[in-house]
Formats: sequence, C-alpha cells, structure tokens
Amino acid sequence: MSAQQWNFDKPDRFIVGTIGAPGEREFYCQVRQGASLVSLAIEKSQASALAQRISTIIREVKKNTPLNSVQPMKSDDGPLELPLDSEFTVGAIGIAFDPSGLEIEISFRSDLDQSEDSSESELPTVEVRLDLSLALAFVARTQALVAGGRPLCPFCISPINPEGHLCPRANGYRR
Repeated sequence: MSAQQWNFDKPDRFIVGTIGAPGEREFYCQVRQGASLVSLAIEKSQASALAQRISTIIREVKKNTPLNSVQPMKSDDGPLELPLDSEFTVGAIGIAFDPSGLEIEISFRSDLDQSEDSSESELPTVEVRLDLSLALAFVARTQALVAGGRPLCPFCISPINPEGHLCPRANGYRR
C-alpha cells in the first residue's frame, strides 16, 4: 500500500488560516499551486513553531548571504479557500534549507496512529518548497494570526476569555 503524497515545488499560495472565534478556532494550513489545493488541519502551536523556525532560518541565511533583494511578498490577508476539506491532521513537520536554490523545504506528515504492520512511509505527506519571499509572507501572516487570539493573563499566562477567567494565582478570583 502506498501513501498519498502531494508535492508543491512552486506554490502560488502558502498560508495558515482559522475558522471560528478566538478560543474556539480551528487552524488550517493551505497550499495551492495552479489548480491543486491542499488543506491540512494544524494545531496553533505547530503553526506558531513553524513560523518561528522559518524566521530563524531566514535570519541565519541573511547573516551568511547578502539577501537584500529578499522581501516578503504582498501580504496575503485573504480567507482560506473553499471547499475546506482537510486531507489530514498534521502530526509531524520537517523543515530544511536548500542553499543551492535558496529555498525552504517543509514536509507535513499525518498524525494517523501507526498499526504494527504499517511503516512511517505509508503515512500521507505534503512536501512544499518555498522561496524566501513566500516564506517571509507566511511568517508575517502566521505570527499576526497567532497574536490575534485571546490575550494572556499577566499573572498565570492562561488565555482570558471575553467573560474573564478564574486565575489560579489570584486565589480563584475572577479577573
């Protein structure tokens, strides 16, 4: 049995978007190249970590290679594309830098439980190659999206709902 695999070597769009109100949002990663569109369910923490790692890679590359011409693309503030059918829920994300093409390679793997007779190579995967401009645009959008969630309590660092929250550091008093 061979796993389903999608490869995007020159994507037109690579974004993270949400459905729902803060506190109840579902995060999706979408990649489109031509007529091919793939949506993946992703955790907020995974999206945030991916954006941070891409930002770190670009910062390191700029130290060693003059990349004055690499600027983020025009900001993509558009909504997720429909139909929004997730191919799978992301379990593992791999990321690498290809210095020959100045591209970031990202691999998303399903979180499906592996049975004893299956191997990791049978899990569905999505492979994406990003030029640095598209990667910078992804980072900017994702960081803004993650920051747009519920504010954090300055005392316990838990998210505060619109109606407040019971802060354990305030001895149970509502803040």
